[in-house]
Amino acid sequence: MRKELLVSISIFLLANTGFAQSSATSEGVVSVRNEESSLPAVTPHLLSETVPSLLQGIWQGEDRLVMFSNQNEFALVLRVFYQWYNDRASEPASFSEIKSRDRNNTTKSPAEDIQVQYITICENPSKTAGVYELSVKYPHEKLPVLIPVCVLDDKIFMDFLIKDSAEITDLNLSGNSENLTEESVAGSRDGFYRAASSANGISIAQPIFEKEVLSYFVNDGEKEIYKIRYWLSDMDYTYAKATFSDGDKIFSVDKYLRIGSNVFQCTTGRSSKIRNIQKSTNFGKPAFYDSDGGIVAFGKPYLVKVPEAGERDLLLSTVEENNKRKKPAPKPLFPPTFPKYRWKEITELELYNPSTWNKRNLDIHK
Repeated sequence: MRKELLVSISIFLLANTGFAQSSATSEGVVSVRNEESSLPAVTPHLLSETVPSLLQGIWQGEDRLVMFSNQNEFALVLRVFYQWYNDRASEPASFSEIKSRDRNNTTKSPAEDIQVQYITICENPSKTAGVYELSVKYPHEKLPVLIPVCVLDDKIFMDFLIKDSAEITDLNLSGNSENLTEESVAGSRDGFYRAASSANGISIAQPIFEKEVLSYFVNDGEKEIYKIRYWLSDMDYTYAKATFSDGDKIFSVDKYLRIGSNVFQCTTGRSSKIRNIQKSTNFGKPAFYDSDGGIVAFGKPYLVKVPEAGERDLLLSTVEENNKRKKPAPKPLFPPTFPKYRWKEITELELYNPSTWNKRNLDIHK
């Protein structure tokens, strides 16, 4: 009897708890829907097989060569052994039909066949700079990996920012700028610069992605720069806004960032107020603006474009020429030593040697 009573009480408590939880959950969902219903729909990013014009060609870095071709070809050459050997690590199978790959302890057979598609995030009006995401399908991965890159002045950077909120950028790219709820001041460097990069490179294996990124709000002609920290989030991506204040001044920025396959946020939970803002007078690292001031890149370029025309044939010929080089022999660990003569002393001794007098007279034509 006692056992049956305990079971009945447990069932009653579980039922009430479930009812309370379902009620709270349903109320939360309603409030979220009401909040999201006032926001514009997020513009989806579109994949394309076509290589953007700014990205097309061969790119050279300290330790690799990368080729993006409109023939749906992607190739990556690793410059190993301090750049003295070029390994055709990733390329389509058709490359081997033109010229066979080397077989040695460095190479892997067959080469990695990596498939790449392209997403255009933004391009400046002058078409001299752009931000793109590479949708890279590695052979042993189930899902493609999104790698953000920035092209600026024929250089590829892996650390960069995009000016203005994502809503402005997305609608400008899709041609629906008349639906913007806010406007950007043209020609001014003041405003919100959101982080758009998180990967450490373009590689034949999945790169390392950052768990935190920094965005910036520039005010009063770079005299005031506010650093805003964003961290990985499980929230759904929206165009929601967050605010922070500095005295009487209130600034609005994107609450969420969509970078590659990840979403980042700058506030805790569903709060819209940012805390612990750091204020500075500079970015803290070398910054390079594009000609229109809408893209900012940091640090050394990751890759530099090879100016010569051509793609597949140029890449294969470059690898062949590089591998013809012979590294000079290393300096000996114990360099040989040679006797050191004190020529001055020997000359002085010869002055008193009669057997050499005639020879000296002939030397001076006497």
